[in-house]
Amino acid sequence: MDFVHFKPRMNLGDDRLSVLPDDLIHKILSFISLKYAIRTSGLSSRWRFLWTSMPYFNISTDDFHSLHHLSEFVNHLFSGRNSHIEVHSVELSFLRHSFHRPFSDALLKRILDYAFSHNVQKLSFSCLFDEEIDFPLHLFRSQSLKYLRLSGCDRVLDPFSIILASTWELQALTTLHLDNVSFYEESLVSKCANLKNLTLNNFEGRSESFTVCHPRLFNLTIKDGFWGPKAVNVVAPQLKNLTIRSCFARHHITVPNLASLVFRDKSFSGSGVLQFSTELPYLEKVDLCVFSRDKWNGCRISALLQQLRNVKFLTLNLEFVEPLISYMERISLQPSPFSNLESLKIYPVYIHSDDEAHKKVNLTSKVMTYLLDGSPSATFTLISYEEIKEKQQKAQAIANAATAESLMASLLVLLEKEKANIETDGTRMSPMGRHEENSTDEEKNETEDQVQAPVERMQLHFKRKMAQMKRCWEDVGTQIDQGKRNTRNIISRLRDIEVLLLKDLPSSKRDELQACFSSLCAEVDIVVKKILHHMMIPQNKLSDCFNELATTSLQSS
Repeated sequence: MDFVHFKPRMNLGDDRLSVLPDDLIHKILSFISLKYAIRTSGLSSRWRFLWTSMPYFNISTDDFHSLHHLSEFVNHLFSGRNSHIEVHSVELSFLRHSFHRPFSDALLKRILDYAFSHNVQKLSFSCLFDEEIDFPLHLFRSQSLKYLRLSGCDRVLDPFSIILASTWELQALTTLHLDNVSFYEESLVSKCANLKNLTLNNFEGRSESFTVCHPRLFNLTIKDGFWGPKAVNVVAPQLKNLTIRSCFARHHITVPNLASLVFRDKSFSGSGVLQFSTELPYLEKVDLCVFSRDKWNGCRISALLQQLRNVKFLTLNLEFVEPLISYMERISLQPSPFSNLESLKIYPVYIHSDDEAHKKVNLTSKVMTYLLDGSPSATFTLISYEEIKEKQQKAQAIANAATAESLMASLLVLLEKEKANIETDGTRMSPMGRHEENSTDEEKNETEDQVQAPVERMQLHFKRKMAQMKRCWEDVGTQIDQGKRNTRNIISRLRDIEVLLLKDLPSSKRDELQACFSSLCAEVDIVVKKILHHMMIPQNKLSDCFNELATTSLQSS
């Protein structure tokens, strides 16, 4: 990522971008906000009407100063856009702190109605407010929508900011992804007849049990149901791929055509229990990672392995297998559960100390016989603690680098936006803008007041100047507070990046990231200076008011 040359430079006389076909330019512009995509109309005659045929809507409240400004933008968008062009995808982001109140149902309805009437196929909606919101599912009525993602705010104390209190009817929908939501209805997707892919991430079912029952569901992912129901029931005769991660509930599964299973419960006291009510004749891949020995004793582990007996590729964590060591006497006469096994891999997950990384992983011969005797040709891999530790360190270093790059890119976008806001502040209705408009009115009033007596005229003039000074005082406070918040936000983000760069990083990335960080620091310095200068403008205006009032008073005396 080249942060030094982050700001685009375009030679409109001979640029490669302008000669691209419209659909490719539209795809490129889909990665930025629609507000800024529309601004490209000022580049040249080639770009003047390109936005009117954009099939991608990317709208965020973070790009607007109020709900009113967003509403005006939507009016401009719908009135200027070519109504004959269909809408392919819509991304809506209603962010916390953007407005003083949540989104307007009327405005959301208008955007959705326009998208649905233009056969939108993909819709992503993020509503990141701190308070709970009863989401208006009744607004979702579409015969064309195939993909829907709904994301609430991941709050610390209460993560479910979106409450879904009813069902929706989306006949064409094939993929549904829900993040940080809470719902009451077990039949949430019952009217989505063609649904094939369902993901529930960090969800809460507000009932004793939650049932996913769908005749055509092909892929199901359930993750992080920490405050979820006591039981999760899955009834899906066509389901091929099932993933359950950290969902603390009893899982009753009826999936006769299942081919791939991932079940992970990394909590030592987790309550995730897995039970299958049907045979699994087509099972090929299984990845199990569980810890709780209270819930997963040798008896229950053995019973589960028997249900998975048709699996071909099996991955188990060592902590899951270890309880079998003390249970082998009870099942020593039982045959191995696996007759079709082609590959078995066992690996430890947790390493608590460096000394433990050098320990040797041991499994008794009886356990090995129990697991492999039914499939003597199967390959067996036993991963050591040392290999896992090295792998974890590499993964963490890569994750640190990726996070640092993401944070730097995000901060650069914020810096560009801050510079744009400072440069355009004088052209929009702001505290300083009010002074300019009010000064025009005051000049008009003073011209009219010239017909009055000198004493009365001076009193009116003094009164208006005092009112102007009062507004200046208010603007000084507002501008300083805003400048402090913006500066604090920028510096805080910069420090977060600096902390990451001090951690383990891939050697191939370290020099590049350090160079990018140096360029970023220089850019931060420029923007912070601009913010500080901008904070001084109302103070200078106030000083001018004082001087003018003092001069007027001396002249009158």
